[in-house]
Parts: sequence; C-alpha cells; structure tokens
Amino acid sequence: MLILALLLLGGVLAVMGDRLGTRIGKARLSFLRMRPRRTAVVFTAITGSLISALSFAVLITINDRWRRGLFELGRIEESLWTTRENLDSIQDALATSREALVDAERSRNQAEAEVQGLAERTDRLQAQTRELQHTINMLDGQRQQLLNEQDRLAKAVDRRDQELGALQEKINTQVNALDTLRRSITALRRGDVAIASNEPLAMAQVALPRPSEAQVAINSLLNQANRAAYERLLPGQQPTRQLIYIPTSEVERIARDLQTGHAWIVTIRSANNVLLGENSLLAFADVRPSRQVLEAGQILASTVVEEDERSPEAVNQRLSLLLATARNQASRLGALNTQTILDDEALTTLVQTLVSRTDPQATLEAFSLQDGDTGDPLHLGIRWQSPPPGEAPDPGHG
Repeated sequence: MLILALLLLGGVLAVMGDRLGTRIGKARLSFLRMRPRRTAVVFTAITGSLISALSFAVLITINDRWRRGLFELGRIEESLWTTRENLDSIQDALATSREALVDAERSRNQAEAEVQGLAERTDRLQAQTRELQHTINMLDGQRQQLLNEQDRLAKAVDRRDQELGALQEKINTQVNALDTLRRSITALRRGDVAIASNEPLAMAQVALPRPSEAQVAINSLLNQANRAAYERLLPGQQPTRQLIYIPTSEVERIARDLQTGHAWIVTIRSANNVLLGENSLLAFADVRPSRQVLEAGQILASTVVEEDERSPEAVNQRLSLLLATARNQASRLGALNTQTILDDEALTTLVQTLVSRTDPQATLEAFSLQDGDTGDPLHLGIRWQSPPPGEAPDPGHG
C-alpha cells in the first residue's frame, strides 16, 4: 500500500510539475534572469526534487523502519558488526561448548559406565560382605562355644586340681594317721601308751546360774583334766604346769554354749595317743546337752548262759560280756560316763546261783536301776528272765 501510494503521489506530482513547467514555458517567465526555457527546466527539476523530497518525507514519516534505517544506519551497521563479531564469538564458544559437551557426554558415558561398574562391584562387595558377616557370625558363635568350652574345661581342671589337692591332702592326712596309728600300735604293744586317742580326761555336768561364771567352770574342768594327765603321763609328779593344750576357739565355743543357761555335759578328751613320759597333750572339748537317756528298769542288754558254762570263770566271762554290751548300748543312747555301779553282794550271789543251777540254760538281762542323764554313772542290775523254780528274784539283781 505504501509503494502504491508513493507511485500515485509521484505520478500526480510529475503531472503537476510538467504542467507547471509548460505553463512557465508558455508564459515565458524568467527566474533569476534566466531564460524562460531554463526557468522551466529549473522549475521542472525543482518539482522532481519536491517529488523526491515529498516521497522521502512520506516514507520517513509513515515507516519507522525507513526512518531508523536512514538516521541510525551507521549505528545499526556498527551494532550489526559488533553483533556479528559477538555471534562469531558465540558460535566459536558454541562450537567449543559443543566440543566440551561432546567431551562431557563422552566423560558422562564413561562415568556412567564406571558408575555401573562400581555399582556392580559394590553389589559383589556387598554380597561378599554379607557372606563374610555370616562367616564372622558363625566364627563368633564357634569362638563363643570354644570360650565356653575353655571355661568349662578350665573350671573342670580347677575342680580336678582341687579334688586332686584335697585327695592329696586326704592321702597325706591318712598317711600321717597311718603312721600315727602304727606308732600307737607299736606303743600299745610295748605298753607305752598312757592315754589313748579320744579318751576322756575330765567330765562335768555344768549348769550356770550366771553366764559370767562360764570361764571359772571351764578353768576348773581344765585343771581337773590337767591333773588326770599328770597322773597318767608323769606319775608321782606334782602338777606344776599345764600339760594340756586346747585351741582357743574350743574354749570360746564352750563358753558360748555354757552361757545359754542350759545344763551341759562337758568332756575334755585326748586328741591322739600319748606315750608315758610325754610332757604335752593336745585335747578337745566334747560339749553335749544334758538330758535323760535312761529310764529305771530299761533293758540294755541280754545274754544266754549256755549249758556248758557252769564254772565260775565261764559265768564271770559271760557276765563281763553282758555288762560290756550294756555299757555300749548306754553309750549309743547318749550316756557319756563310763563308770558302772553294781551291787557286789548281789552279783556274787548271782554267780553262785548260776554255777549251781539245774536248768541247762539261763537268760540274763542287764537293766538300768534308775533314771540316768547324759553324764550320770551307770547304775546297772542283772536279772534272770525266768528265775529257777522255787526261787524268787533277788531284789538286788532282779
């Protein structure tokens, strides 16, 4: 539309210029003293210039691009040049970037391949790690089992060592005891043992009204045992020093028992065999509560006097066996005092009756004549189970 308008405007102006030139030529006008023909040419040229100027004015007025192209062409060319240079630089940089991108892509591909390889290697390592962890767990379990077994074996070895030590100690003790027994047997055969092992040296029933008197009672009993030891070991000598050695713990234990206020039977016994002439003796205390162990009329032993036992010697042997059995039974029942009290007249009468009896056999019983406590002497009687016909039981012996 702009080009069409310019063409129309140019044609109109050209016609007007031609007419103006024709009129000036016909009128034979002169401008600036020029000939009319030249004046017509000048005005025709001026009209053509106006056509160009008007066309140019219309173009730059209506079209902004033409106006910028006319007035800003140098700056635009300079900017275009700069832009081209920048474009070349950008293209170079772009090419470089493309090369770098290619290199980066290649590196990325290599890195991805390496990462993939590392991932596969990591998976293998993780699988190996799991296998190793499983193996370690198994080894830990085996190690713990071995440690437990080692502890068990160590404990077993310790127990075995302790058992061996105890056994060795027991063997040594038994060897020492055997040696002591051999020496005691030798001494017994020679008749040199004055006090046998476990033999009582002194006995007393103690019931203290006041606990503070315990030590006095213990000292009195130890002095009594010391005098007995002097009489047995050093006959004829006066007791001027202490022959008996008893551990302090034994004395303290006796004192604690006696301070309870109950009645106790305290017996000082020899701890081993002691030979005649020795000047020391190891003793211990046997402390037992005093209680009733026998009742009046309680049968302790019985025996049968056979038909062929009619001599006084045979009857006395049978009666001695009966009394020994009764004392042993009383001891098992808790009687500690070995002293035996008999009616000698009744015993003599019984022997005469047994010697002159008409029955082939006679059954005798040994019984307690009265109630007896732990430390009391034995009051024994002897009687027939069935007395001879026509004879009443002798009250002295049954």
